[in-house]
Parts: sequence; structure tokens; C-alpha cells
Amino acid sequence: MKSPSIGVKGAAAAGICTVALISACIALTVHLTVNRDSPPESAEKPAFSTGGDMLDYLLNLRRIDRKDGLLVSWYHAANRKSEMEQALKSDVMVLEADVTTEGLNTHNETDKPIMAHPPAIYSDNSLQEWLEAVLNSSNKVIKLDFKSIKAVGPSLDILAKKSSQVAIDRPVWLNADILKGPNVPLNTAVNASLFLSLIQEKFPNCTLSPGWTTLYFPFFPNNTYTQKMVEDMHSLVGKLPQRITFPVRAVMVRPAWPHLSWLLTQSNRYSLTLWQGKTDPVTVEDLLFIRENSHPEQIFYDIYDPVLSQFKEKALNSTRKILTGNS
Repeated sequence: MKSPSIGVKGAAAAGICTVALISACIALTVHLTVNRDSPPESAEKPAFSTGGDMLDYLLNLRRIDRKDGLLVSWYHAANRKSEMEQALKSDVMVLEADVTTEGLNTHNETDKPIMAHPPAIYSDNSLQEWLEAVLNSSNKVIKLDFKSIKAVGPSLDILAKKSSQVAIDRPVWLNADILKGPNVPLNTAVNASLFLSLIQEKFPNCTLSPGWTTLYFPFFPNNTYTQKMVEDMHSLVGKLPQRITFPVRAVMVRPAWPHLSWLLTQSNRYSLTLWQGKTDPVTVEDLLFIRENSHPEQIFYDIYDPVLSQFKEKALNSTRKILTGNS
């Protein structure tokens, strides 16, 4: 009497399996059809991220043999076409260029980003043209220095559109002075909250380079960066996801080292980029002090010759102690 009962159960199980098999076949057919008809991505995935570590990028290119900011070379103000072309022909690793809006603060002002450093407010080179030339003819790192908040939004739109069309397969640094710094009587900084929010909204995959406005007067007493200045900066950017390098005026760094070294300890995403005003009396000894009290990958040196060459010769051939690892 039990055999018919077993037969009914078997038939039911077979029916369930058949339905499951048919459902699986339908799902597979839909999956293959959708994938077959899906359009390709508009831009290839880049070999290197625009927000990636510059030193890793240069290592991959074999431009440097270890992660050391002193090995990186810079070209300043590659703005006008002649300057840009000269920079592209050089062996420098990073192109630094200034961005403002055409006719800034005049009745002829437009929202077109151009490559110029005020007081120059006109140029034969737009950001669009500059970007196309740099991407088409080099593998150099890009650093854009914004001189006006008005240029930031339109420039980021250009970057975002370009990255949707082609692979910007290199680090992109975005710089602006966003806080009032040493010896500056009036606040001329780029609007900090707007600068940072525009980047998060429009082009977050970058390295941030937020700095302080500064003035330096040779032969006069000068102030330097204070603990409050670095704490204010950290409070602005500490929770952001990007790598962050703080541009600091080299001549002011050694007397401010307790404060700047504190800043470096607040995140492993932080670094410093030392820059030099053309007449700033930066000394090799001051640079060696900074070198000996920091990790090589924490400090970039955007310094002029002959000081840079003299410093490199001593630093790279020195037996003096340099912090490494977890020192």
C-alpha cells in the first residue's frame, strides 16, 4: 500500500526540479542577453588612479628607485603654451601650472579657466588645451594651483568630463591656499569650505594640496606657522578621504617644525611639500634638519637651484641619520 504514495512524491519532486531547471535557463538567457547588449564603458579604466600615490606612480615608471620625495623634480608655472611646451620636452616629473578665470575681476571676465598667475588674467592657453597637450604627449604628474575660487568649479567639470572620455592615468594634485597664514594682514585665501566641497562633489579622486597664504620679508622679523594654524587646517581636512599634501613655505618650516611635525603625525595620508619664494633665503642646513627629522616619503622639495642641488648632494650622500620605517 505504500508504493503509490512513494510514486506521488517522486512525481512531485520531479516536477519541482523541472520548474527549477526551466527558471534557471530563463535567468541564464536573460543574463547573457543583457550582457551582450550592454554598451562598453565610455573610457578605459586607467592603469593608475588620479588619486594614487605619486611616489608609487613614479616607481612604476622607473623614474625613481625608492619612495623618497627628494627624488621628485618639478616644473613651475607651465602656463603659456611656450612654457608648457618647454616643460613637456624636459625630463621633469611634475608639471605645476596656475589656473584662474579669463579676465578675472574685470568687466570682460568669463568662467573659462585659463593658465595664468595673477596679476596676469589673460593667456594663450586654456585649461582644456593644456590638459589635452599634457595627456597626449607625456606621462608627467599634474598639479593645478587655483588662484581664484571662481576657477575651481569650471576646472573640475573639465577634469571630470575628460576622465569620462579618456584614462587620466596619473596622479592629479589640486592646490589652493585656503587659510590665512604667517605675516598676512588681510585674508586673501580661497574659500576653504567651497574649495573642498566642490572637489568632493565633482572630482574627488585626487590628491588635495591645501595651504596657507604667506608673506616673507627679508631682513625683517617674520612670524611662522603656529600650532593653531595647523590645528585649524587639520580640523578642515582630517576627515576627508583623499591623500593630502600641505604646501609650506620652506624658509618658515624649521622654526615651525614642532607644529608641522605634529601635523604629520595626525594621519598617514599627510605629507608636506616645501616650496620656495624666488628670493627666500632657504639654507641647506635647514633642509637637512627637516630631512633628518622626517621620513623620506613624507616630504617633497619644490626648491630652486642652486640650493636644491647642494641639498640633494649632501642629503643623498649623507651618513647622517634619517628616519625610516617606524622610527
